Amino acid sequence: MDGIIANLKGVCDLADKYNAMVMVDDSHAVGFVGEHGRGTPEYCGVEGRVHILTGTLGKALGGASGGYTAASRPVVEWLRQRSRPYLFSNTLMPAIAGASLKVLDMIEQGGGLRRRLYDNASRFRANMEKAGFTLAGADHPIIPVMIGDAALASQMADMLLERGIYVIGFSFPVVPKGQARIRTQMSAAHSAAD
Repeated sequence: MDGIIANLKGVCDLADKYNAMVMVDDSHAVGFVGEHGRGTPEYCGVEGRVHILTGTLGKALGGASGGYTAASRPVVEWLRQRSRPYLFSNTLMPAIAGASLKVLDMIEQGGGLRRRLYDNASRFRANMEKAGFTLAGADHPIIPVMIGDAALASQMADMLLERGIYVIGFSFPVVPKGQARIRTQMSAAHSAAD
């Protein structure tokens, strides 16, 4: 929600101490976080220490639908027998699977796109802070602009939409009372002029 990256090294250290497994929902990171776009575990340097990685195909991986769970073969086999969402869902349509595979190819080759995305996020963050706005999160292309007042956040989102800028206003109960915000999401498709 806020573009905050968890301290996965600390989580993995704690899991090691108590012989626990680590599961990460990386829906907002796989594809663009980390040097090669492999998500939060890569960014935090703990790729080999995360046991289960879940995500969606509906965000950075193509904007379609569906999701995935990546884990060791025994964990995947256990989930195939015990996971209600898996047991009672349908398979992906071939077009969605094909589009998602294409996006994975783009991620493998997409260092330039990731750099542009992070350059755009850094530029936006710097200019918004310079203009006096308070921002949440850090080093992530989801950048919440903290407004505080729910009505003002909603009004700001509406006014920006009138100007062709789509942001989402969030307020209670989605976020704590008094912490309303608009959530902006940077894109590699944006230019400095945007």
